[in-house]
Amino acid sequence: MKKLLYLFIIFFSANLFAQEKVAIGEIQKIQSNVLGTEREIWINLPVSYRNSKLDPAKYPVIYVLDAEDNFTFLTGIVNKFQKGHYQEMPESIIVGITNKNGDRTKDFTHVNDAKFLQFIQTELFPFMEKNYRVENYRLLLGHSLGGYFALKTLYNQPEMFNGYVAHDPSIWFNDFELKKLYQNVKLNDFKNRLLMITQVGERQNFGHLQDHYGGIKAVHSLINEAKNQSLNYTYRQYADEEHGSVPMIGNIDFMRWMFDGYRINIKDVPNQPNLIEGSFKAFSSKRNFTFQPQETYIHLVATYLVKQKKFDLAKKYFEYNVNHFPQSEQAKEALKNFKVE
Repeated sequence: MKKLLYLFIIFFSANLFAQEKVAIGEIQKIQSNVLGTEREIWINLPVSYRNSKLDPAKYPVIYVLDAEDNFTFLTGIVNKFQKGHYQEMPESIIVGITNKNGDRTKDFTHVNDAKFLQFIQTELFPFMEKNYRVENYRLLLGHSLGGYFALKTLYNQPEMFNGYVAHDPSIWFNDFELKKLYQNVKLNDFKNRLLMITQVGERQNFGHLQDHYGGIKAVHSLINEAKNQSLNYTYRQYADEEHGSVPMIGNIDFMRWMFDGYRINIKDVPNQPNLIEGSFKAFSSKRNFTFQPQETYIHLVATYLVKQKKFDLAKKYFEYNVNHFPQSEQAKEALKNFKVE
């Protein structure tokens, strides 16, 4: 049974106490034959997903490990970046994989990672495809041992996700297995995938943390020096962060890097009629995937152009939505109601 995840907002007045709930996601449960247990996932959908007036579009999917720690703040980041006139990324679905009925020290490592990966590939992906409108564009976000899992998945099966981020990954685990694996990074075919590794600052490099810190530096050096053309790689180090806080700022930087070039200055559109089409074509080429402007964004652009009295261009984008999203009632109504002031 599907359940909802809530944030609570409480409103007070002099004579009244009222409580309302803001849902940030829904809970789904998958009976996994691969893992031999039920696994719980949390799903955050864009606001437009349930809008019955829009064409039923498909959305990229962001998979985040350790959902209990990382899901809530990630939904806030993505929601901020995917809305308004200056969208920095496409509207996306977030899938948080929880550790309920699981053991992350086994699922993310050599103990059980092959089965956990099989669960994602043969059970979670099909579940999402069957029950949600998902695009075939996936990102994987992992922290600590989750970052270990992301790096190992990228090396062995890069095609599973389009982009990977490993926040302060536990390279030291299992006798530096990943450091040994990435010794051959220059020869591996990463299928034109994207990778970001993040790390804490130098002041965290002491005592029992030295292996953790040094392991990340070693893998970073191996990747950076290899200059493998099949991997688009970047690295971020945060001087003022510690292990637990890195994912918060790291996810902001990852989304901005991952979707660099997606944001369009809407104020330039009136004087550059082909700016949107050209920008999306260039961004798609850079990311090796065809991205199209989403209906909600084009509607915002068209209404903005009306306010700027660029009526011919506004009509062009109202018509764009009707032609590209034929099932959209909103698009048809907007074009029907379009009037030159």
